[in-house]
Amino acid sequence: MSEAGHGLGELRAEQRRAGMWRNRFLALLDRTPVPTAICQLDGTIIVANPALAEVLDARPSQLRERHVLEYFQPKVRRDFERLVAGLEHGGRARLVIAVQFRGGAGELTVQAVSDDGGSGLLITLRITPVPADVQLSDRESEILRLIAGGATSSAVAAELGITGDGVNYHLTRLSDRFGVPNRTALVARAYSLGLLDPASWPPR
Repeated sequence: MSEAGHGLGELRAEQRRAGMWRNRFLALLDRTPVPTAICQLDGTIIVANPALAEVLDARPSQLRERHVLEYFQPKVRRDFERLVAGLEHGGRARLVIAVQFRGGAGELTVQAVSDDGGSGLLITLRITPVPADVQLSDRESEILRLIAGGATSSAVAAELGITGDGVNYHLTRLSDRFGVPNRTALVARAYSLGLLDPASWPPR
């Protein structure tokens, strides 16, 4: 075999090995219980595992070619774009961002990865469980939703058919349970726990 032919054979063997390991990695990705996605540098999802799809109430194929931050609160985009800009200029290659998403909250770890095919992002989600002591009754949920939308105690009372004192009683109890000093902090805490949907307006 000529030297050129020998070199071509080695290249093809290396490509087969790389393809084999890539397939093994994707098989492991499907089986891991950690919600995970591999994305382009701009955040477009290349592949997402079933665990992430389940969290986002979708199928893995539905997440492909969607931007990962479509599923998380808008303010996260600033941190994400700062990370990508940093990567392009040799900055840090990992960032952990507190996120809220439909039905929950957690931390999104964004890690730069690269191989012979180029650079991308490995994204994993750690879900923060909602403590049992902050589960809401239907009445509490309604009051919190209306307050988050800017309603006054009297407006909430009129809509729910209870007294203003009743509304304030529920708000005081919720503030005590959440460990916050006022209704503004109460609403912020509810969003951080995933009790309010950050992607919806009016709040729900």
